[in-house]
Amino acid sequence: MGYHSLSFLKMEKRLLQAVQMAQFSYGIGMEFSMNWKIKNNAYTYRLVVLIFVIGVFIQNTFAQDYTRWGLPNGAKARVGKGAITGNIIYSPDGKHLVVPCSTGVWIYDAQTDKLLRLLSGHTDSVSSVAYSPDGSLLASGSYDKTIRLWDARTGTELRTMMGHEHRVETVTFNPEGTLLVSGSYDRTIRFWDVQTGTHLRTLTGHTHGVLNIAFSPDGKMIGSASDDRTLRLWDVHTGKMLRTISMYKTDEIKTVAFSPDGKTIISASNHYTAHLWDTQTGKLRNMLEGRNDSIGLEGHNLDINTIIFSPDGKMLATASEDYTARLWDAQTLTHLRVLKGHTSDVYSIAFSPDGQTVRTSSRDGTLRLWDTNTAMQLRTITDHTDWVYTVVFSPDGKTLASGSTDNTVRLCDAQTGELLRVLEGHTRRATTVTFSPSGETIASADDNETIRLWHTKTGKILWTLKQDRFRNTSIAFSPDRKTLLWASSDYNTVQLWDGQKGRHQSIVIEEKSAINCMTFSPDGSQLACGRQDHTVLLCNTNTNTVFARLKGHQNPVNALAYNRDGSLLASLDRDGDIRLWNPKKGTHVLTVKTEVKDNLCVGFSPDGRLLVSGGWDSIIRVWDVRTGIFMIELKGHTGFVNSVAFSPDGNTLASGSSDGTVILWELSK
Repeated sequence: MGYHSLSFLKMEKRLLQAVQMAQFSYGIGMEFSMNWKIKNNAYTYRLVVLIFVIGVFIQNTFAQDYTRWGLPNGAKARVGKGAITGNIIYSPDGKHLVVPCSTGVWIYDAQTDKLLRLLSGHTDSVSSVAYSPDGSLLASGSYDKTIRLWDARTGTELRTMMGHEHRVETVTFNPEGTLLVSGSYDRTIRFWDVQTGTHLRTLTGHTHGVLNIAFSPDGKMIGSASDDRTLRLWDVHTGKMLRTISMYKTDEIKTVAFSPDGKTIISASNHYTAHLWDTQTGKLRNMLEGRNDSIGLEGHNLDINTIIFSPDGKMLATASEDYTARLWDAQTLTHLRVLKGHTSDVYSIAFSPDGQTVRTSSRDGTLRLWDTNTAMQLRTITDHTDWVYTVVFSPDGKTLASGSTDNTVRLCDAQTGELLRVLEGHTRRATTVTFSPSGETIASADDNETIRLWHTKTGKILWTLKQDRFRNTSIAFSPDRKTLLWASSDYNTVQLWDGQKGRHQSIVIEEKSAINCMTFSPDGSQLACGRQDHTVLLCNTNTNTVFARLKGHQNPVNALAYNRDGSLLASLDRDGDIRLWNPKKGTHVLTVKTEVKDNLCVGFSPDGRLLVSGGWDSIIRVWDVRTGIFMIELKGHTGFVNSVAFSPDGNTLASGSSDGTVILWELSK
């Protein structure tokens, strides 16, 4: 066989693989075959190469551009994949890793960590995922109270099952793949027919939410864990409760798992313990106990979030809030290895089907791969971000900065959402971020009373200031671009610092009341303070005096914003009322009744015509400033909307949320 014949055969095989990958990645449902013979001529060769290159280009280009996957109406990009919100799992054949998140279900190639697909459809965070035993179906349960079934090969949604009255916490298939069982915070367990989606039975008995469910290997029994402090065993055929195991020294039982032989069921709870129970008698067989009084002793020293058996039943793996995962001998409960590397709580752990590796997920936004024999960390997947507290555009509108609970400030391309740089150095969540007028530097403040100044292009920390005792920091650059102003407060004192001159002064407030929020006017001459006593104080930063007390709110003030020229100030209270003020005169202009409680943020468009609010219900609302009339709402977040910001040209709105993402909305049309 000649060289070209071998090349054609290899090309044919690779082309088929590329098309099959495209089918999986983009939901192409058609069947594809290549039952033709490629003739040995230059024309055919060039044609095949062209088709192959186009296929690879499409696959690589769109597969990596996940910032545009599953976007809500009106959005042009999403920054971050969202917070990990449930148990991670492998597909039965070990080829795919499935990660439930606040944004949907992300699927990775388990061998390469390449991102393949986002399953979107749930309207709230996904709490649990499960494969059918043959790997053909994927089930997801969500805080939106629904269960969805997906074709695991194409990603097509097959059906939605509704009936739970509260968030769904757990889903699992029986060993035959004919039955799906769900547990919910509505205290019930529901059985569903996989083929039809029909609700078959409801099990009641738990007095609080059902957090986790597991089938016995023979499929005849299920175990359920609840925060009512009980583990319950049920007969699958009759629905009868077989026994209840109560643990009064714990607040909740988080997870359960059967041993491969079905003789033991293990439960994990808070207070850093796990218990092994005899499934026939309900008696305690053994206990895996950590320590909370010393570091260095074997065992977890904080709550265990997940516990699982290895596929062969010889090992146990635990994930804990002490930032570690651990491996144990399942027979003796001897501690084997500790997996260290995460920088926050480890939520979930999953064995690969061959048991040679485990994956862990953490609040630090990473998924890590470990060798079970050596405890060596092999690979890390990133960008599953935590709560976003603040968003702001650079003066030229090209860069978006966000501050997060993961203690970082992230810089992204404001058009595409592409991550440009991560600024690391804060030891607590970054709650306030602002650009200098030139955009060359960024100032950020955290919950640890620390302010940092960064060089935008290099990410280098230029200086750090540590405060004492004060909170609710607001920062702003002066219009002359030479001075950084920042303000912090306690109950009756506001501290003003001049970053260039290195001095600070105090504004003493006679009436004691907590200050919930603060913001500088665009020219830095005013500082507005929203307070718990329903008032807004206006302070003169030149004379360090309070010159106006704005009254009218009936609830604590949560957020403040000046328009671009400083002629209007918006104040938002906990009950949803937005009041517009003339800050120079201290007079009331207009009240917008949003009728939405617990709004958290407010902002003006650059031209001053639009007012935007967001809050606990995850919806962004846009209002006409002149009339106070509601205009549109933007839906897409699954968590609180903590911050909103317009681009300088007013064409893009950025929103940061507790779902771990920033969504860029197109408002130019």
